[in-house]
Amino acid sequence: MDHQAKYQSATKDDPKYLVWSNEHRAWWGPSRCGYATGITGAGQYSRAAAIAICRDALLSSAQVGVIAEVPVRLDDIAEILHQQTVPETVLGAKPEPWPFCG
Repeated sequence: MDHQAKYQSATKDDPKYLVWSNEHRAWWGPSRCGYATGITGAGQYSRAAAIAICRDALLSSAQVGVIAEVPVRLDDIAEILHQQTVPETVLGAKPEPWPFCG
């Protein structure tokens, strides 16, 4: 399956980012709520929002031992997955429920 089109940003002027949590070993869910083990359930953020999430998490980096949260450009993920056989566990499904998410 060609995953490139599915995971590309809508426009080149406003690229989307996912946020990988080294602390939770998962992607941030949509609307900054919950975590998703696969990219399908991950939230998509503007660059500014992704940078803000990562910056806000810097204090927990000391506990994690690495930068806690890392922004990843969606178009880069699309390029990596282009014409590749990707395990379903990498693609994943919906985010895990998070107790304080509305």
